[in-house]
Amino acid sequence: MNSKLIFAVLFVTSSFAVADSFTIIRDNIEYMCEQKTPLNPIGAIDCIDKAYAGPFNKDDAKLLCLGARNTAPAECGIKAYAGSFNKPEAIKICTGARSNGPVDCAQNAYSGPFDKTQAIRLCEKNGSTLNSDCAIKAYSGPYSKDEAVNLCKEQPMLAIRSLSLIEQSVDLKESVQNIKKNLILK
Repeated sequence: MNSKLIFAVLFVTSSFAVADSFTIIRDNIEYMCEQKTPLNPIGAIDCIDKAYAGPFNKDDAKLLCLGARNTAPAECGIKAYAGSFNKPEAIKICTGARSNGPVDCAQNAYSGPFDKTQAIRLCEKNGSTLNSDCAIKAYSGPYSKDEAVNLCKEQPMLAIRSLSLIEQSVDLKESVQNIKKNLILK
């Protein structure tokens, strides 16, 4: 009897732990961000149906919507395919998407200085225009295209703050250039 009760408690508490929540700190103030809508356990099915009703065949729709909680990957993929990207590229950009952020990011980066491969690498899964804006700014500064993509893929806010500091300081600009030169020489 006790083992059933323990299992029930574990099951109930673990179901609450799946909600998307995270903490951000901005200007030394901590904010808790969490999902307010209930999870949709059949989100992948809805996503596949939407993608399949659009330009994707059933196999492509399944790839695009793998693990989806809603129709966001399908909407993202349809927008990507209607724009500058072919079906495999749209799938790569939008699988796991929670919004149109990844395609908006990729279109912004690709219409800027980056080629398709770099734009996709920068924005796939959960990119946003914050990532592409960061990469464009980094590339206009002391970084190569690949360095800009790597710098801005995971932590664009941190990179943007660092870039702002570099812009404000001649010493920091020189230090970054010296570090890059030393790395190239090795």
